[in-house]
Amino acid sequence: MSLTYWLLIGNTGVFILLGVLAALRTGDTKWPFAWGFFSFLPATVIIGLEGTGDVWRKQMVVVLVLVYVVRMLYTLLVWFNATGASKLKDTTPKAAILSLPLVLVPVFCWVYTLPFFAAVDRVGPFGLADGAALAVYALGTLFHLGADYQKWQFKQDPANRGVLLRRGFWGMSRHPNYFGDFLIYVSFAIVGLWHWGLVSPLANLVQYFADAIPKNEKQSRQRHGAAWEDYAAHTPIFLPLGRGGSEDTAVPASRDS
Repeated sequence: MSLTYWLLIGNTGVFILLGVLAALRTGDTKWPFAWGFFSFLPATVIIGLEGTGDVWRKQMVVVLVLVYVVRMLYTLLVWFNATGASKLKDTTPKAAILSLPLVLVPVFCWVYTLPFFAAVDRVGPFGLADGAALAVYALGTLFHLGADYQKWQFKQDPANRGVLLRRGFWGMSRHPNYFGDFLIYVSFAIVGLWHWGLVSPLANLVQYFADAIPKNEKQSRQRHGAAWEDYAAHTPIFLPLGRGGSEDTAVPASRDS
């Protein structure tokens, strides 16, 4: 087994340990998620070090992941109360919170990095795939960061307590931030140009539709009642095919959120 795999195994073990210790100390979902995202960056660097492809492409991959990880850490640590992860704190048993790093870190280190095993070996000038990857990455970042920022800003206003956000990004889709995140993993698969790299965005999609979205929808339906039902009837669940709306279209919830 090559040095790359030993380093990846070591990286995985270190971040699992950090995530479990953070969960034990805080009992919060914030830090297991943060350490999971953080592990993505050194794993990418490790893969890049053994790559035999063009240096500029390896650097591009690392920079894209660096921007993604820094942005996600900022979102988790500063805008945490506006994220879906914050809703899990009071509904997730302590044992499940402790097990989060055991799932998150291996996924980030081994599944989400799959496209990079091929990307770091690619040679040749900047081409159509590279341009497409950057374009999809930029669009994904716009939706992911824009939706999270809009939700955080909305929650800062006490007048919005008990109000269901239905404008802007959240008028186009019920989960525009998840859609943006998925596009980012699609961009990673594009730059890899490897069929096994498709496992990365597919795993991301499965995680959302098998876990995050059902939990989020259930909690929102319980919290907002009829307002949520009306919102769901007029707004697509994932793809941003809705027309959006203005702030005046926000619907009061049945109880505070």
